[in-house]
Amino acid sequence: MSTTFPNSPNPKILQQLANGSLDQMQNLTRAIRLWVLLNWLYSDEGYNALANSFTYADWRAAFFGENYKDEKQEDIANYPDPNCACNKTTQQWLIKWDVSVKEWRKSLQKQIGISDRDLDELLAEKLFAQVRKSLQNDFDLLVSRNWLQLITDAPGRSKHYRRLETIPSIFNESEISNYESNLSSKAQIYLDMFSFLDPSLPLLAEQVVAETDEDNHRVFLYVDYLVPESSLLEDAVDQFQSELQEIWDSGQIHPLIITYYSAHQNSNKECVVYPVCIYFMERAKYLCGYGSTPKGDINWYKYRLDRIISKRIEPLDWQDPRVPQLLREKYRENNLPTPKTVNNMLKEAWGCDFYKETGLMVLRFDRTFAESYLQGIAIHNTFTAIDCDRATTLITQYTPNPDNRQILLDILQSRPSTDIYYQVKYRLTDYYVVRWLRALGSQVEVLLPWDLRQEMVIECQNTWNLYK
Repeated sequence: MSTTFPNSPNPKILQQLANGSLDQMQNLTRAIRLWVLLNWLYSDEGYNALANSFTYADWRAAFFGENYKDEKQEDIANYPDPNCACNKTTQQWLIKWDVSVKEWRKSLQKQIGISDRDLDELLAEKLFAQVRKSLQNDFDLLVSRNWLQLITDAPGRSKHYRRLETIPSIFNESEISNYESNLSSKAQIYLDMFSFLDPSLPLLAEQVVAETDEDNHRVFLYVDYLVPESSLLEDAVDQFQSELQEIWDSGQIHPLIITYYSAHQNSNKECVVYPVCIYFMERAKYLCGYGSTPKGDINWYKYRLDRIISKRIEPLDWQDPRVPQLLREKYRENNLPTPKTVNNMLKEAWGCDFYKETGLMVLRFDRTFAESYLQGIAIHNTFTAIDCDRATTLITQYTPNPDNRQILLDILQSRPSTDIYYQVKYRLTDYYVVRWLRALGSQVEVLLPWDLRQEMVIECQNTWNLYK
């Protein structure tokens, strides 16, 4: 099949398509899907199937099978035609566009250090088995990147799109190198930071970096960061992050031995850590790693970069006796953790301490407050509205002490019938979660679990004692 779209899906091209860092698997998957979509739209198949002006519905009818439904995930999963685009894997799409999968694997692993297991999963993933909303967002992103045009004067309510007369040019290798070299070192730091900020921010990041004239700078991003600006501490943190990035870029990732100041223990601890990724959490940069923790066990931990007091990074050989046995076994089994591992754990439950045990929380809100400030807000994917009867069932099921259970049920019965209830899976003793509840004050009531409710009672009483 011939195509007029000129670029292969090398890592730098995918980064231009990605809505965030390629280290995050959902961004990598979407970048490949966008690359496939552009190839199809600007191929003979796309030109023959679609008129000059087309809607999403037109594209769906041409791209997928007959009577294809994309509103519900179960309809997509059960679509019977094995040749439908919704059932084609990443590997099949690469082969379709004459890409050597073997060479592409090598290139990708060299750039982002993706594990063989994650790469196998990516190649087996069905790229277009997505609901309408996700695919519609893909088209909107292509419009925002000027790789597709939106026809503003088209009749009807549906969006109408048009291919460009001149084939869209994604940066080639030399253009990317020139682009990166023209950025100041400070701008490069800003771009690097977006790899661990919210994945929806990269388009804003492009605006922040592009606007270097302070008199005309119109786009700003405020991040509440604990480390003082232009300080020795900030320099040390940036240097540590830079050294970690070099390790990840090399693809040769070894355990590191670091000296870490633990605020909980109020002492310095020597830890051997396999570095996985950096996240911006709780107003600071954290290294998410697996190994020996400040508490002395072998587990996941997030190390605040400004509390790593080592003067330099010291990699260890895998056979070094200081490397924990559990970590060495993961290395031997080719089962080392990846950024996807961290992201999946963050999705499992609400909270920044992604390695802690989980529990179920039930919250009550006044209806006016909930409708004004909670509806349509993304707090966590497990944060779900429930009715009062469901809250009753959960309290009964998850409160083993009969006296405590009855107290909670009586409280629930006494609240206004118009109130709004939510349930959420959260990380036990996670400070971020507790701080969020504190910030809402009397606007929120914890009904479950009992222990957390009692913790909030003590907090409120202590605060009252300060001001009475």
